[in-house]
Amino acid sequence: MACWNGLSEDQQRRLIEHGNLPFGYQAEGWCSYGAEVEVTTMEDEAPGPRFYCLVCATAYLLEKLEKRANPRSRVDNT
Repeated sequence: MACWNGLSEDQQRRLIEHGNLPFGYQAEGWCSYGAEVEVTTMEDEAPGPRFYCLVCATAYLLEKLEKRANPRSRVDNT
């Protein structure tokens, strides 16, 4: 399975809405690594797990941590 960031927005939406991708799909996103870990947070916009490679999972979680540590940066980037 491709990393979440390896999927295009349309592929991500299909996975959220239908729970699957067509057989033989080709990943159309920007990450070329395969999924290695599952990440779910309370703040996710859509339900369900997201599977990431280690690099993307780390970046995603660091971004969440940064927003939590600096809540003003979410609104006005100060």
